[in-house]
Amino acid sequence: FEGLDHEDPYLHLHTFIKLCGTVKIHQVPKEMIQMKLFPFSLLGKAKMWLNALPQQSLTRWSDIETKFLARFFPLVKINHAKSEIVTFSQKQDELLSEAWERYKSLLRRCPSHGFDDLTQVNIFLGGLQPQVKILLDASARGSMHFKTPVEAIELIDAMAANDYDLPAERESRQKRGILELGSQDALLTQNKL
Repeated sequence: FEGLDHEDPYLHLHTFIKLCGTVKIHQVPKEMIQMKLFPFSLLGKAKMWLNALPQQSLTRWSDIETKFLARFFPLVKINHAKSEIVTFSQKQDELLSEAWERYKSLLRRCPSHGFDDLTQVNIFLGGLQPQVKILLDASARGSMHFKTPVEAIELIDAMAANDYDLPAERESRQKRGILELGSQDALLTQNKL
């Protein structure tokens, strides 16, 4: 992690903690392993930031996490990420599965968003194209808004999984706007030019 704008500090911490979980040293607490290895996961300005901190300010792993996130995911980034979540909308030719994955990615990038499960589901449903909402409501045998968040997420997951079973639809959707001509049509067109 270099501390560049496009990098995700939450993802870095998540990956780092998982990696440290693979290291076991007899009678050495995992927190100590994390604290000792963390500097090796940083480069560039992130490494300079860590080296500039007073050594006594980092006595626990939670100190490192808190300071790291405060520096590389400040309130401005949190507010921007929350705004992206709240204003989520499905793109014109985006499948439900693609929209669902993109929305979940927005949530993962900002674990401190503070939205409960019901709010998350309502934001997602509110951002869907009308025809997709109709399909989900029909699958719910009524309105998705009468489902619990767990039921709604299960239904969305199931409907999104169905998208992956339809490769032909995906291919035809991607080729939209391309006219395929047979060899005779191509010759006729060439002769007219």
